[in-house]
Formats: sequence, structure tokens, C-alpha cells
Amino acid sequence: MVCNKLRRGIAEGVAVVIAFSIIAISIFYLILNFYSVLLIQQQVVATPSSYVNEKLVPFLIENVLNIKNVGSTVSRITHIVAVSSGGTKIVIDVSSNKLCNISSTILRPEDTSMVSCLGYIPIAIITENGRVFSVSPEFYAIALEKTLGIPMTTIYGGVMLKSTSELLKFLENKSIMYRGAINTTTSLTPIINASGININVEAQLNASLVFIGVADPVTKKLNILAIGRGRSNSYIRVGDSIMSIAGVAPARYRLKIENFTGSINLGLGIHTCYINRSSFCNLVLNGRADRITLYNASRSISGVVGLDPYIFVGDINNNSNVEIIFVTQDFTTGSRTRVNDYIREDTSDLYYIDSTVNPMRIVFTGVPIDSNMYSSAILSMRMFFWDSSGDDISDNDNRVIMRVGLYDASTRLFIYSTQLSYYELNRYRNVKPFSISYIAKDFTIHIPKTGNIYYLAIEFLDPYSREVNRNDTDLIIGLEYIGIALSSR
Repeated sequence: MVCNKLRRGIAEGVAVVIAFSIIAISIFYLILNFYSVLLIQQQVVATPSSYVNEKLVPFLIENVLNIKNVGSTVSRITHIVAVSSGGTKIVIDVSSNKLCNISSTILRPEDTSMVSCLGYIPIAIITENGRVFSVSPEFYAIALEKTLGIPMTTIYGGVMLKSTSELLKFLENKSIMYRGAINTTTSLTPIINASGININVEAQLNASLVFIGVADPVTKKLNILAIGRGRSNSYIRVGDSIMSIAGVAPARYRLKIENFTGSINLGLGIHTCYINRSSFCNLVLNGRADRITLYNASRSISGVVGLDPYIFVGDINNNSNVEIIFVTQDFTTGSRTRVNDYIREDTSDLYYIDSTVNPMRIVFTGVPIDSNMYSSAILSMRMFFWDSSGDDISDNDNRVIMRVGLYDASTRLFIYSTQLSYYELNRYRNVKPFSISYIAKDFTIHIPKTGNIYYLAIEFLDPYSREVNRNDTDLIIGLEYIGIALSSR
């Protein structure tokens, strides 16, 4: 009996100990789990927001790594990962690197940067937060393969030109830069043509239309084209010589200033003063330039002049692509019952209708196209267009404005071309108030197998002179980029 009670007491004691142990272990587990959760929360809280919000998108274009910051924080690139043609990967410190070139190591939200390497293809970047952003392996695997044709190659883009004179190397007919290019109702004559280094220039002008663009993103020098008429107190000083614009150009002037540094009261872009509000802009500048050219008209006399005063070269939207701009517009807009470009002078009208006698044909000889190797090409072009006609197709017939295609240097002819007409292009602008849209156009071009070497060429035309009140529009055409992709035979 005593033994049974003893056994029962021991059993109850063991049960109590086991129960207590289970409770203790459970409490310990809950405490441990609580501290684990707390630790994780502390780690999450301790993670910098710059790490969480950092998002870079890298993509390859012609073996150049383009990086766009699509996150909400500033990113700082510290290393580049690149791969050789044999597939060997290397990691490069950007602070002590001579192998790769990076346009910017600091990227704010929406900023972009470009990386190119000598003998390697950049495929990833590492930021100071330790994050790695890489191109899809499929893309750089393709980049390492031997191509059957030329990938999309830039024909014109970036900073290939810094001044109008540099355009000469691309012109098929170089003589039209200074004569025989434009038929005009108010003929222009060059009265200032100064070129050199750091020429002092000061001007105060009444301008109807002003183009201001970056000539060189490195030096930040500007190119300027100002169009207008001389008025009282308007002048230009070049060196020690001062000239009254009212005295020498009461009918019309076009002023070009290239590689300018100094102060200017207008910013980058196209300033369409007379188009938008029928009044002149006040252009004030003071500084130094490498070329200053003033074309004037003292009265309305028709004639044929060169291309120079009608061409502007400069990056007008600050995206590191220098536009080539062809401009025949001067003052006003019009319609099918009213001449487009004119000025009312007392009781009579002065007309400023310009049209091309010889088109501006630009031949890009930097990329020869062997007709034995390639059967077709895709051309990609980015451009903008504007004209002065408020009545569009009821005011102007459908004529060719631009032509692009394969050019034979031996015959000086297009062997295959495609064209853009007025009816196509006038859809991409608003006349008044002035508004343009950059447009991208792609063309497929057949390459005949002749054994000859061809080049890409582009033509600008203003085919509208005047037929009473019709076919009299003036134009602004801008070219920013041309690329080509070739297909092997």
C-alpha cells in the first residue's frame, strides 16, 4: 500500500516536472521567436532607403552600356563588370580605371550614363550600396557572337559637327554653301565675315526668330542664328568696330555666331518671337566667338544666294545630339489667301519667300556599303518639321521635302531612295502657336548587287516659291539622328 502511494507520488512528480518543462520550453521558444522577429525588424529598418529604392536599368547598344536610373534615389557607380570576346569577365574600379570610359558615375533619378570599354563589352555595374545591375546574359552572349551583317550603326548622331563649316565635308556640292542654293525675294549679302579665336562680340538686336544650341557639350560653347530686321538702337560690335543694324539691314538680316562664350539673355532652343506674338524678341549678348557672320538686305531685291545663312548647327535640346537645321522661315505665317512670309511696311508688303534652287544634299561617307555583301538596309531617322502655312494642304501642293537613300559617288546620283512629302510631314507640327514634335522614321532600302560601294545620303528641299497666294510656305527642318542596319546577302 505504501509502495503504491510512493509509486503514484513519484509518477505525479515526474508528470509535474515534464509539464513544467514543456511550459518552460514553450515560453523560451516564444521569447526566442519574439527576439528573432525583433532582430529581423531591426535589420529591415537598418537597411538604407537608398538600397531599397535604388533601381538601375542597363542595356547594350552597339557594345556601349547605357544605364538609366529609374529608381527614386541617387546612385553612385563604383565598379564595372566587363567581358572579353573569349568570355573572360573582369571587374574594374571606376576610380582607377583606364580601360573603360564612363560618362557619369553619379546618376540622379531619370539620369542616364554610358560605358564603353577598350577590347571588352561592359555588361554590369556595381553601386556603392553593393548592388549589382546587369544586362540579361542573352544580350551580351549575342553581342559576343560573330555578326553576319553590321548592327544598327550611327551614321549621324552625337557631336559629329560643331560648326557650319564642318558641314562642308558632307556636302555633295560644297559651292552651294556660299552661292547658288536659295532663290529669295529679299536677297542677302554678307557684310561681316570674321573668323578666328576669341573674337570680341557684343550685340543688341530685334529678332523675329532665334536658334540657340550647344556647339560642344565639353566646352559648353554656343552656336546662334538670329533672324530679323534692323530697328533703332539695334547694333553689333565685332572687335573695335560697331555697326547699326537699323542702318545696314532695314529690310532683313541673318546673323550667325559660332562657338560663343559669354552672357546671353535667351536660353537654348528655338525662339519663335514673331510667329507666336507678331513682335520682336530683344536679343542681347556679350562675349567671345570663333566666327561671326552678318548677312543683310537693305531693300527688297530678289536673287539667288548661298546656303550658309539658312543653316544652323547646334544641340537645341541639350541631349548631346547636335541638330542640323535648315530654315527658310523669317517672319510671319499665312494661308491660302495670304502670302505666308511677309512684313507690312507703311502701305506695302515686303515678301520673304525662299526656296531651293539646288537641294542641300549631305553624303555620309563614313560608312561605306558594299553591294556584294549586303542586300538591304533599314534606316532609322529622328527629325522635326515645321512650316508657315495655316491652311496646310489647301495652301500647298504635295511636294517632296526630304529624300534619303543609297548614293553612288561615281555618278553623283541616288540609286535607291525614299522620300518624305509635305502632306506627310505637316501632320507633326502646329503652325501658330509654334510647336514641333521630334519624330522617328524607319525606311527599308533595297541594295542592288552591282559590286559598287554606296553611301547613305539625305536631301533637304524647300520647293515652294510663290504662285500668287499659294505654294509659298517657308520651312524649318531639323535632323538629329540617322542609323543604319544592314542585312547580309
